[in-house]
Amino acid sequence: MVGVDVVSIVKDYGPARVLDGVSAAFEPGRFTSLLGPSGSGKTTLLRIIAGFVTPNAGTVSFGGVDVTGEPVWKRNVGMVFQSYALFPHMSVRDNIRFGLDRRGVRGEVANREVNRVLELVHLEGFDQRRPKELSGGQQQRVALARAIVTKPRVLLLDEPLSALDRRLRQGMQVELRRIQRESGLTTIFVTHDQEEALTLSDEVAILDRGRIVQHGSPTDIYERPRTRFAASFLGDANFFTGQVNAGAIEIGPYRLSTQDSLPAQGSAVTFAVRPEKMNFQAPRDGARPMNRFGATLREIIYAGATSTFLLADDSGSELKVFLQNRDMAWPSIGARVELSWSPSDTILVSE
Repeated sequence: MVGVDVVSIVKDYGPARVLDGVSAAFEPGRFTSLLGPSGSGKTTLLRIIAGFVTPNAGTVSFGGVDVTGEPVWKRNVGMVFQSYALFPHMSVRDNIRFGLDRRGVRGEVANREVNRVLELVHLEGFDQRRPKELSGGQQQRVALARAIVTKPRVLLLDEPLSALDRRLRQGMQVELRRIQRESGLTTIFVTHDQEEALTLSDEVAILDRGRIVQHGSPTDIYERPRTRFAASFLGDANFFTGQVNAGAIEIGPYRLSTQDSLPAQGSAVTFAVRPEKMNFQAPRDGARPMNRFGATLREIIYAGATSTFLLADDSGSELKVFLQNRDMAWPSIGARVELSWSPSDTILVSE
């Protein structure tokens, strides 16, 4: 297993700067997702790591060795594309063996390696089929097997699940995580799907306009986002703007607490609260201090196990609350309600 380090990567396409001084360390054996909207630079960064694209500045290292000037074939990476790129005229076995043939690995050694990865991706007995005879999920596993049969130093995945329907995609997320853990490969995965990044990753790097705005575990990034963009892109968030006064945040008549460090008296602050952290009319038994905030209920969206409540605060800004559907009476639409949440869920963010 080797780690991957990118340092001060810059990439320009004409006057457009796609990557603006990106630095990141991808730990050996870990699964890291590059998450961001279209145009954020995540696929360009992946292709620079692979060697398909040359950066204007910066370095790429594998295991502490600079590979910035090395061609793709010398880097020994496995790559899975969104389209799978399988050879339609070849069998599953021949598709998987293709990379071994290119490296001069043939005969019984090649057969043994192909059998090993067929077992790893649970495609034993499918080796003589053609790609058109397979489901989308099976084709995806063939592409993955072809990428890992050569025992690459790094596995790079460019939105490989995006062509699958939702149910199959969820199943393949579980399979992909299992395969990565069993193979132990350092894996870098590009996605624009927030849920996918949370489900699959040991770590997530969020990109915005060519820069990494936060890099950490899914739990850290979701529970403690640093910026408004990170909070809104990785899940839903309610945003509030207030002023620091006497150790609390004032918004109109409401005084709200946080466990984050507040700036100086009189400073304007923005904070986020996740919709699932909020509730209606928590009991006032004094067992735990809670923030309280008034709003008007505008809409209820029922979704089986959960409901989404759309509300408006005194300024007219929209708020969301996510709650599980249990045996309790919800407020009626148009009602004035009191929202409550823990001060530990008041997350200060930068704009």
